[in-house]
Amino acid sequence: MAQPNYPAPRGVYCSCGPSTGQGNGSVDPKVAEKDFVEGILVRTGWEYLEPLEGQYDWSIIHDQIARAKQYGKKISLGIGNGGMIPQWVFEEGAAFMEVLVPKTNDTIAVPWDSIHLHHWIKFIQAFGQEFNQDTTIRLVYITNASSNGFEMQLPFSTFPTLADLNYSDSKMIASWKQVVDAFDAAFPNHYLTNDFHPVNGSDVVADSVYAYASTKIGSRYGANAWWWTQKNTTLYPAQYALLKQSTTEHAFNGVQFAKSGTKDSAAFGSGGMPGAMQLAQQDGIYYWEIWNDDILNPAFEDLLSSASSLATRLETPVKERLLLFPNPCRSVLHIGGDFDLDEKVSLVFYSINGQKIWESEQRPGESISIQQTPLIPGLYFLQAKISSREVYSQKLLILE
Repeated sequence: MAQPNYPAPRGVYCSCGPSTGQGNGSVDPKVAEKDFVEGILVRTGWEYLEPLEGQYDWSIIHDQIARAKQYGKKISLGIGNGGMIPQWVFEEGAAFMEVLVPKTNDTIAVPWDSIHLHHWIKFIQAFGQEFNQDTTIRLVYITNASSNGFEMQLPFSTFPTLADLNYSDSKMIASWKQVVDAFDAAFPNHYLTNDFHPVNGSDVVADSVYAYASTKIGSRYGANAWWWTQKNTTLYPAQYALLKQSTTEHAFNGVQFAKSGTKDSAAFGSGGMPGAMQLAQQDGIYYWEIWNDDILNPAFEDLLSSASSLATRLETPVKERLLLFPNPCRSVLHIGGDFDLDEKVSLVFYSINGQKIWESEQRPGESISIQQTPLIPGLYFLQAKISSREVYSQKLLILE
């Protein structure tokens, strides 16, 4: 499997408005001028990029890339399907559903419909051919037909109904697998992600898609949650579990804050938007898409600047951040390096035969007295894990 030649995306990205070819698009100059903003989520719709079958217009994305470069920012890129599907796909005969709840006057394709999948996969292939060498783009969203084009769920109420359309979890999963394969092939050098929601009241689709994408894409993949507040960790418990699982299995995972802390603080829970940021960091999530209202709010400037600084440090590999000394060690092993005080360093000591001898959790600036451990003089393999994510191993010689 290919591996991107850049670190996994981290830090504050703006969940700004869509790009439709009007105005600045997603790259808002006021946001892009902020030093603590690492990048911009650029989102646009399939209908703008392929207005006629086989006739592609990539100007919106190229314009957004140029604007991001102007400010030294990176891009996460999402192409909406769902309600942003070109009309000609339906004229070709793709099955559709009219959305009644939660949105009205919206029409989306049936995700597992063969005509829809044929044209969507063909588009993904062309999309990759145009942009798969661009490193301003750091993250690409895997998207499928859904209730709003970027998230996983289907509408609550449709005409025809899902039952009338012969919905089954297996059909939905099969469509997602085809789309995962297409994005994986189209963007072999980029990190990939997708949102997770329940589908038709079931968690089976999300669980199956995560397992498949994790295996197929490997280290370039990670889960994403476009519903992040303190409250929604209990509203979507199964998807929250997937997100936390992703922190231990993949280099990337992320969240999009579901609300504006400036306009709707109560929606985040008792801690407001800052509490949601704290929870994300506690769960080992260091990529955050935040509404432009909050990025431009002076009340959140210190919070986001501090978070951005932490995410920047985390881009440095553990082996370059962690300092364990002296080595060889006789009596006291010191733990140092470039870490926040609330970061934890988990240390596991193995014999040269691979047997676990002892483990301990420390904080930067602390020390381990060898005499108070079961470690005896000899050679060990020391495995260090920072904030439950990155793992680094080195040899450690303990002297008499």
